[in-house]
Amino acid sequence: MRKSVLAGGLAALLAFVAPAAAQQRTLTIAAHYTAEQMRPLDACFREYERLNPGTRIVYQQSAIADFLQTVMTSRIAGTSPDIYNVYSIWSGQMTEAGLLAEPPRAVLDFIRDGYVPSTVDGVRAQGKVWGIPAEISTYMLVYNKQLLREAGFDAPPRSWAELRAIAAKVTRRNAQNNITTAGYAFGPTVANAAHPFLALLAARGVTPLKPEASGLDTPEALAVMTGMAQLYADGSTANSVQVRDFPSGTVGMAIIANWFKDTLRQGFGERFADTVGVAPIPADGPDWRTFQYAFFWGVDARSRNREAAWALLQWLNTPRGGGRSCVGEMLLRMGGLTGSKADIAASAGELDDGFTRPYVEAISAGRAIALPNLQRMSEVQQALRRAIEKAWGGSLSPADALRQAERDLAPLLAEDR
Repeated sequence: MRKSVLAGGLAALLAFVAPAAAQQRTLTIAAHYTAEQMRPLDACFREYERLNPGTRIVYQQSAIADFLQTVMTSRIAGTSPDIYNVYSIWSGQMTEAGLLAEPPRAVLDFIRDGYVPSTVDGVRAQGKVWGIPAEISTYMLVYNKQLLREAGFDAPPRSWAELRAIAAKVTRRNAQNNITTAGYAFGPTVANAAHPFLALLAARGVTPLKPEASGLDTPEALAVMTGMAQLYADGSTANSVQVRDFPSGTVGMAIIANWFKDTLRQGFGERFADTVGVAPIPADGPDWRTFQYAFFWGVDARSRNREAAWALLQWLNTPRGGGRSCVGEMLLRMGGLTGSKADIAASAGELDDGFTRPYVEAISAGRAIALPNLQRMSEVQQALRRAIEKAWGGSLSPADALRQAERDLAPLLAEDR
C-alpha cells in the first residue's frame, strides 16, 4: 500500500514537472557585435525573458572575419544557433547550403510593410527574402571642409573631373616628396577598394555583378577604373594613404560608408561637425546612385525553435511606445543606420545632423542600390579588389584590369545563372 501511494505521488509529481520543463526554451543568437555594442539589445533580451517566462536568450559573439566559417563549423558539429545576424553577401552561400529558414508569411508582411524597398532587396537571395533587415551601410563622398577651403574650394565636387582637380590642389608633399596631405584616399580592403568602385559605377547608371552581366565590359566601368587610376598617376594619393587616415585630418576626400561615423567623430572631436562634410557620389548629372549592403536577422533552418525565434525577432524590430525598436535603438547608439521606416521616423532628430542626413536621404529616396546576393559574392568582390589594385599600381592598364576581373568573375557569376 505504501509503495503504491509513493508511486502514485511520484507519477503525479512527474506529470506536473514534465510540462514545466518542456516550456523551458533557450534561444541562441549569433552576431559579430561586441558586448558593448549589444548592450541595448541585451537589456531587451532580459525584458523579453521577463515577459515570456521559460524563455532564455543567449548571445554568441564572433569576429566578422571568422563569422561565416564559424557558422559552417557549428552546423557540422550540430551546435548551430537559432538566430544569425547575416552579412548580405553571405546569404547566397548560406541559402545554397540550406542554412536559413524561410520567414513565415506574417514576418514577410512585416518586412514588406515596414522597410524601405531597396533595403528589402538587400536581404533577398535566390528570389526570396530570408530575414528582417538590420544594419544598413551605404557609400557617399566624405570630404574635409577645411582642407578644401584652404585649397580654394567652397563646395565638394559634383563630377569626377572636379574631384580630380580638387584632389590635386589639396595634396601636399614634404621635402622627400612623400605625401603629407592626400587629396584622396582608398585602401587595401574590399570596403575601401571594390565598394567605392561599385558606388561610382552605380552613380553612372550601371548595376554591376549580375549573374547575366558583370557590367565590367561597359564604357562606364572603364571610365570609373581610369578615373581611380588617374588619382594615383596624378600623385593625389598613394598606397601609403588609406581611408583610416581621414580622422587625422590628412585626407581631403574619400568614398566612405556611414558606419565610419564614430571613428571620424572620435578623431576630430569637437571639430567633427565643422570639418567633415558628406556629398553625393560624383556623377555626370543629378540622377546619381550609390552602392548599399546590409545585415539581416535570419533563423537557422534546423532550429527546433523556429517559431519562437521569428516571434523574438519581430518583437525586437517592432517600435516600442511610439519610439524606436530595440534593434533601432542599438543601431542608432553605435552610429548605424536602419531601413525600418518606423525607426527612421522615430529618429528624425538624431539622424538630422550634417553627416548622417545625406546617407538617410539616399536610402529613403531609393538612390542606394543593393547588388544581387550571389552564392560566391564574397569571392567576387575579392577578385574585383585585386584587379582594381593592379590598375592603381600601374601593373595593368584600366582596360586590362577590367578584362582580368571579367575573366576571374565569369565562373563565379555563372553559378547563379
